[in-house]
Amino acid sequence: MGYANKPELAVVGIETSKLHLKAVLLRDGELLCKVLENDMAGYRWLRSWLQKNEVDVTGLRVCLRLDAPHSDIAARSLALMGMQVCDAPPAELAQFARGSGLDAQDMGAVLLAHYAAAGQPPRWTPPSPAYLELRLWLQRLQAVQEVRRQEAARLDGHLQAGQQALHDLLIEQIACLDQQIAEHEEVILAHIRRHPNLDKPPELAGKHQRVARLAFPTEKATRL
Repeated sequence: MGYANKPELAVVGIETSKLHLKAVLLRDGELLCKVLENDMAGYRWLRSWLQKNEVDVTGLRVCLRLDAPHSDIAARSLALMGMQVCDAPPAELAQFARGSGLDAQDMGAVLLAHYAAAGQPPRWTPPSPAYLELRLWLQRLQAVQEVRRQEAARLDGHLQAGQQALHDLLIEQIACLDQQIAEHEEVILAHIRRHPNLDKPPELAGKHQRVARLAFPTEKATRL
């Protein structure tokens, strides 16, 4: 059967994890499953597997939970391959499962494939390079702040143990970390000033209050 001529009959649901993708191809009511690596080689294998099953990947609807960890790179890579990547918000996915008599507790690839076929979720647009760079800067800032928190937690222990030299060394290191944090914040704010229409990234939800306050005041933050 020439499924390549009927791409609308095929959809794919993909469940992501740190190391693997579980892909489920749904076509004419039949399911095919494939487990691949969550890396560029795995995305290429997915494309090859679909083509071997006579599925045209151009415009193929592929549904992921973009709120799930380790889904960002997969979504961007598949979109660049010409697939129509779609998001499945958890609340909408659970509602669909209940209405369809499917397992609402299982938010995996099978449910995602059925959701893509029945709900026809809108196409996801990959974020701009500037937005991705902002998120990377914020993640780096968070990593430095975590190191500072850990070092600060050791201060009292060294002092109580009479380890004055270690205590003084930590004081100096914390001061260096404070300087790094300030530099990171300035770079982030300068980046946002160069790209004033960026959406507020999830890393700013409840964190990095100074950056959030200066870069995304209340009237702008409502654009989320």
